[in-house]
Amino acid sequence: MNHKEQYHQWIQQFITRNSTVIDMTCGNGYDTLFLAPLSKKVVAIDIQITAIENTKVRTQNFDNIEYINNDHSQVDYTKYAPIEGALYNLGYLPGSDKSIITEASSTVESLKKLIPNIQSFLVISCYRGHPGGNEEYLAVKAYIESLNAKVIVLDYPTPLSPVTFCIDLT
Repeated sequence: MNHKEQYHQWIQQFITRNSTVIDMTCGNGYDTLFLAPLSKKVVAIDIQITAIENTKVRTQNFDNIEYINNDHSQVDYTKYAPIEGALYNLGYLPGSDKSIITEASSTVESLKKLIPNIQSFLVISCYRGHPGGNEEYLAVKAYIESLNAKVIVLDYPTPLSPVTFCIDLT
């Protein structure tokens, strides 16, 4: 089972049909598509309009999704509270310009704004193999360690392979 399958299975213990959840980096829409039938509302965020458009196509059969084309550090999460949980897939949009990446500073800033509004879970997948990816991973890891929360770490033995943090905030 890959990381996505593992964290999808893990978050199902938290989500109900009354949940509001956030896909912090909706990319090509796979997590949004997973969340939509399980939740009352999904907020899909991405800084790239291409990602929002890809997600809209993939999730066109759902009417419970709000799409936000913005930097995740600039969103006011209080207007969606209480939020059951959120997911991040950091790095770059697969199949697009690899020079447009998430960055440590904006990701940590978004976490600081988001976490006070979350009730249950947070999943953060860090991709360390591209320029800036390992630095972002280290910043996210340090921030998560400061939370003193229950964390499951999914990783592979290969150097600079992806690492996913499953954080129980209950």
